[in-house]
Amino acid sequence: MVIIRHAFLAAALALAAACGAQAGDARNEERAVAIDAVSVPLYPDDPERRDAGQLTYRGGLVLTSPDPAFGGFSALELNEDGTRLLAVSDRGQWLVADIIHDADGAPLALDKARMAPLRDFDGAPFQGRWADAEGLAHWSDGVYLVSFERHHRVESYILGEDWSLIGSANATRLPPPPGAETLADNGSLEALAVQSGAAWVGVEYPRGVTGVHTVFRYDLSDPGAGATEHAIQLAPGFGLVAFAEPGDGQLIAVQRFWHRDIGNRIRISRISEAAILDPRNRPAGELLAEITPDMTVDNIEGAAVVSIDGRQRLYLISDDNFSATQRTLLMSFDLPE
Repeated sequence: MVIIRHAFLAAALALAAACGAQAGDARNEERAVAIDAVSVPLYPDDPERRDAGQLTYRGGLVLTSPDPAFGGFSALELNEDGTRLLAVSDRGQWLVADIIHDADGAPLALDKARMAPLRDFDGAPFQGRWADAEGLAHWSDGVYLVSFERHHRVESYILGEDWSLIGSANATRLPPPPGAETLADNGSLEALAVQSGAAWVGVEYPRGVTGVHTVFRYDLSDPGAGATEHAIQLAPGFGLVAFAEPGDGQLIAVQRFWHRDIGNRIRISRISEAAILDPRNRPAGELLAEITPDMTVDNIEGAAVVSIDGRQRLYLISDDNFSATQRTLLMSFDLPE
């Protein structure tokens, strides 16, 4: 495995100045956090209903915590059996926690939760615009990739297989994707997955209103070679906010739409990796489900797929934007067989 590090002196000095830790701030240290969880139905007006297109709802939670840094979760990973979660926030925080499930496999609570800041290559917590983490994916052997917007980049972290190093892991940067300097300030490297020996990085907003989104691909056998650029066709008007890896040559793509007069709408699609690589077309995804304002929904930004009891299960997490009018949701669905 090759890990790339850029160490230009001027950039390092600027980064160190921008990312300097704030002395005495507990958010700059690893710590235990208490999390309250309340179960929610998929349809508030019909709590027994569980269908969502081709998906089947397995249960969900509204999560709250007194920790001032809790919230803003933009990306999600789970361990192999779905009993632990790892998330990152757009204010530069890690979250790890055990997921407690009930007898029917629905998420019931989070336990043994800890948070810690994401750190730069010198070990200082990212601050301000540098902290806007949006994507998360497992590379290999306890190594994870995180994508960021505003300062558009992909960093790697050695967290350990048990994620015990979240409090001390430092960033190592991959080469910037082509044209990174032209990406939207608050709408760039949102979706991230590692599958088939590659890192797939999706750009949230397309250029124009066509729904054609840029996807960058890093060959992880030689990440220093940089990323290649591809495209996918998704629903116009929606932002691409997450990828997840079902492990069968497909990617799960999560899209988000919000309007003040309508609310949140989420589209969940499946798209072929081979089709993304085919230069002859801009492949469209197969729509699996749409979560609409009459359902339990918020600003979904993170997704992960695991296998539980022989079925593939999709977990989603929402970014509450640290707003009193929004919620941190953790939701789970069975994917179609």
